[in-house]
Amino acid sequence: MSTRRSLLTAAPALGAAALLPGCGTSPDTFAGKGPPFRPEEFFAARLRSNGLITNFFGAVNGWFTCELIGGWDGTTLTLDEYFVFDDTREERRFWRLRRDPSAAGGNGWAGEATDATGAIAGTTSGNALNLKYELNQQQLDGSRRKLGYDQWFVRLNEETALSRANISWYGIGVATAQVSFRRLGPGGGTSVYAGQAYEEARRAARPAADTSAPAQPGRPEPGRSVIAPRR
Repeated sequence: MSTRRSLLTAAPALGAAALLPGCGTSPDTFAGKGPPFRPEEFFAARLRSNGLITNFFGAVNGWFTCELIGGWDGTTLTLDEYFVFDDTREERRFWRLRRDPSAAGGNGWAGEATDATGAIAGTTSGNALNLKYELNQQQLDGSRRKLGYDQWFVRLNEETALSRANISWYGIGVATAQVSFRRLGPGGGTSVYAGQAYEEARRAARPAADTSAPAQPGRPEPGRSVIAPRR
């Protein structure tokens, strides 16, 4: 990204597709539609998301890939994210979401994220999930800016969801994030920790040690320790 592009136009992996709902969408739009979006099921997995970021005028400002690991312990959904943007910039985020017992209909969710300024509010309806919150996001110059998010997720099938995030600054819309999510396999069970997605992604990126070549004379074979003789 050039210096004129800040995180004002960057969003987390919880994002969007242009045909999906945005600001002002009603939960009634999805009532009775399926498959039902149950966050504790869909996100309790290993997932990969790919996102596109556009500014207020619709111009593409960047894109990203995100590795996600989620876990559900029966009460709390924990979700760890590791982003890599098109300019090689990296970002991490850790979420905790729980059902909100005070919400009417039992469809509410509440929680927190590492750089959220307050509580996260969510609701499910049919095959959709809506999350609203504010992030204090770091900019390219090191400063931080508070950005509001209104995100809608739509579950297409057991393994795939699309999402749209409208991003605002002091109530003024400044950007949109469009993201696809794909479940890759089992998640972290009942326990996921902050930084887990980053650690696993780095391990997977390391080249495997080449043990095909024979050991050099006078050198230990791979994986074998040598005790030096006494002098």
